[in-house]
Amino acid sequence: MKLFDRLTIFPKLVLTFMLILIPLVIISLRMNLQSERLVRNEITASMQAKATSYMQSLEYDFGPLVTLQQQYTFDDDINNLAYASIIMSNEQYTQAIKDAQQKLLILKNMSAYVADAFVNFPALDRKVSATSFDSIDGRQAEALNQIINPFESPFLLFEGNLWLSTPYPTSKPVGKGFTIAMQISGQAIRQSLSGYQINGNGGAALMSERLDWYETGGNVPGDLAPIRDRVRLRLGAGDTSGYETISDGAGRYYAFFEKSQKLGLTLILFIDEDSFIGPIKQYGTWVWWIALASLLVILLFAYRLYRTIHNPLKQLVSAFKSLEKGDLSFKFRYRSKDEFNYLYLQFNRTVSRLDELINEVYVQKYQVKAAELKQLQSQINPHFLYNSLFNLYRLAKMHEIDKVIPFTKHLGDYFKYVTKNADSVPLEQEVLFCKAYVAIQTVRFEDHIRVEFGDVPARLAAMPVPKLFLQPLIENCYHHGLEDRTEPGRISIRFAEHDDGADIVVEDDGDGLDDDRMSRIQQLLAEPEAISGSEGLRNVQQRIRLHFGADAALRADRSPSGGLRITVHIPNL
Repeated sequence: MKLFDRLTIFPKLVLTFMLILIPLVIISLRMNLQSERLVRNEITASMQAKATSYMQSLEYDFGPLVTLQQQYTFDDDINNLAYASIIMSNEQYTQAIKDAQQKLLILKNMSAYVADAFVNFPALDRKVSATSFDSIDGRQAEALNQIINPFESPFLLFEGNLWLSTPYPTSKPVGKGFTIAMQISGQAIRQSLSGYQINGNGGAALMSERLDWYETGGNVPGDLAPIRDRVRLRLGAGDTSGYETISDGAGRYYAFFEKSQKLGLTLILFIDEDSFIGPIKQYGTWVWWIALASLLVILLFAYRLYRTIHNPLKQLVSAFKSLEKGDLSFKFRYRSKDEFNYLYLQFNRTVSRLDELINEVYVQKYQVKAAELKQLQSQINPHFLYNSLFNLYRLAKMHEIDKVIPFTKHLGDYFKYVTKNADSVPLEQEVLFCKAYVAIQTVRFEDHIRVEFGDVPARLAAMPVPKLFLQPLIENCYHHGLEDRTEPGRISIRFAEHDDGADIVVEDDGDGLDDDRMSRIQQLLAEPEAISGSEGLRNVQQRIRLHFGADAALRADRSPSGGLRITVHIPNL
């Protein structure tokens, strides 16, 4: 600190700006890193959920197919064609083929993933499909006559296509009676996989049990061998889901995998890292550039500020030295319209003639009084706006439109009145404003707090009063008298005329007013000139005295119900 005090203005300015800039840059960078981490976590969770959802969808699609295929092994028409066709008449034989084709058509149309469904009959040396009756390739027949577990890994791989095959019988010779087979459509799988993209980036791959067959959709890395090796290791270790990161010439990918225990298939979703992390990384780069640019701006600004302040300060110091010697003839000649111009003008006025000084003091007092009135008038609790907007949000969220309409009307009247450019208003307008305020508060407190307004005497209705002098008293009843009370409460506002003026009484029936607090309130109001941080009762007291004179008063005592009673006394004017 001592070293800092010894520095001149320019390095002090630079260091000060740096102390302000560095924390902002650090905070921005940390926010960027945190955002990147959060986005990455959200995307990984979302993509993993997508992979799980897709596999569940495949299980839902293929489960009924496998079940129905198993049931067809007991179908009479299919069994008759396999074992009794030799004794059938031509008419029976033809009808049995049609019935079998009808069942196969049902099997084919059950899912968009089925490209073809047929039954191979070795006894007929023919296969019956949904639309044909022709011979079958020997290699295909041999490949499909394999015993598989339909509930763990039901698919066979033949000539680059997946098949669901059920030979009958399952004992040797396998498939001697018939084989029911379904070819899985690679095109349908590719179309389905193409839908897993983010902003047009990324893609997916569906792989077989041994990862030696796959179909892809969307944008996937050119070489899938590295990711297949990693996924194979993860599956071998017992993981059925997770993700890996890979890089190729096109960029860095996240690969999310999910294995179906029922189907023996593994889904891998690919997403380009730049598609979701890239903008945040770019933002981090911009933060560094902005920080560098800010540093240059700070240096230029500090130098310019130093030149702008240093010379005028030297002149001001010289003027004060002349003033210390009793020289009152010095006058500044300063052409710029900056803050130093104001300082120089004030210095010139200080050494002006006595009559000018008196005139200046008079004008200043008048301005101070007006400014004080404006300042007191503006001390309205800003939390009311926050609470009102929150209540409006709550009503809208609960779809209570019948309450939203009057609430927004009262809120509009409230802020129209608050922003009204007037120092004083008729008393009846102030009362109407307070009723709008109470209506807004009623949305928050509902029937818990009841407010009663007395009639305003006709002679007092048009009486000018300080704007917003009555509302703080009602607000005080809400927040200090009844807000924390569990039982229903009441606020009363009454108006009365007397020979020496008029009284406005605001009271509540709160039970939190002890003798010590009552004494402190009365002492606060009894010392109107004392400095206080109060912005409630003291505010109202000062404003009514500025408006009605020193005879206006604010009195506090206990109401008959035990709460606080505030009486505003307005003298005859």
